[in-house]
Amino acid sequence: MTSSNAPHQPHVEFYTRNGLAGPAASVHRDQYTPPYTRVRGSYAPHRVNLNHLADDVWHERRGLPVPVLGGQGVSIESSWRIEPMPFALRNVTADELHFVLRGSARLETDFGVLDLRAGDFVLLPRAVTYRLTAITQALQEIIVVSDEALAFRTDDRPRVLDTRRHVDIPAPQGSPAVVEDEFELVIRHGRELTSYFYDYDPMACLKTDGEPVVRRFNLRDVHQSAVGTGGAALPVCLLADDGELARLYSVGGRGLERPQIHRNADYDEVILYTAGPGAFGAVNQAGTMLWTPKGITQQGPESEPGKSFQAWMLETRSPLTLTPAGREVARLMETGHFSLHKQPKRNPLL
Repeated sequence: MTSSNAPHQPHVEFYTRNGLAGPAASVHRDQYTPPYTRVRGSYAPHRVNLNHLADDVWHERRGLPVPVLGGQGVSIESSWRIEPMPFALRNVTADELHFVLRGSARLETDFGVLDLRAGDFVLLPRAVTYRLTAITQALQEIIVVSDEALAFRTDDRPRVLDTRRHVDIPAPQGSPAVVEDEFELVIRHGRELTSYFYDYDPMACLKTDGEPVVRRFNLRDVHQSAVGTGGAALPVCLLADDGELARLYSVGGRGLERPQIHRNADYDEVILYTAGPGAFGAVNQAGTMLWTPKGITQQGPESEPGKSFQAWMLETRSPLTLTPAGREVARLMETGHFSLHKQPKRNPLL
């Protein structure tokens, strides 16, 4: 039982520059600052349920991933396929990081094939051709698209991700298969598309040499880092680009302490909850995305005691906004436990 004479403990709030990996300053306050009563305007934290995207988005076999959040040089997109792609795709203006949320499929690329499963991250640099075939379970992907080059970081502590053991590359698929009709290659150049047609499969390869291009790891092979003391939580960066437009972290685990109150001055934060059984505060449904714009005070919850969960976080310098598709499935969020926020009803005459 807490004594009524116990000294009052002020709330410590951290202000960070250059994202979670940058320098931090702290301020002590009597008041707890993450809660807010209401918001007027669009610059606010939102919870985005990717499972509620309109069904007709996925009915078109030729459909491309749907942007949900977008900014200058970066976007976060959602894709759901129940049939193989009827074409190959090559993004010539951006790198793509694919995350498999659900399902399984075969990924064919210029550099060979990979059999995908839930939890896989696959880095597909710009101008690499790919297509998804052999879909045995409905495949739902979240894709980070970056104009700046993405690359695995190998200079961080190897205990977080052992790149020698847990990062692999595609296997050559051999001679090209017979093309019954014609082979279509869709070139994605920004927001526009151009199709090239062949009477053979231009993707098949016998072997590859040199530096790995397409690389894959699974989220469950990532070890969790501790929360640093005297500053914001600092999970080790798994993937980043040279210009620091975007950084990827693992934030899942078991029995993680609650983060400190913090305000990220330079980076928007996007968390994707990917698997339970443990809850992450008020979040327990895979495919729930949590977006907090830069400069908004937040804390976030601790994990559910005794139960693990999987999640990852993207930091980006680019100010993000919800796309029309994203706005349809986004709801205002409070930043203490990531619950849906309930704004009070106001008298329109006031």
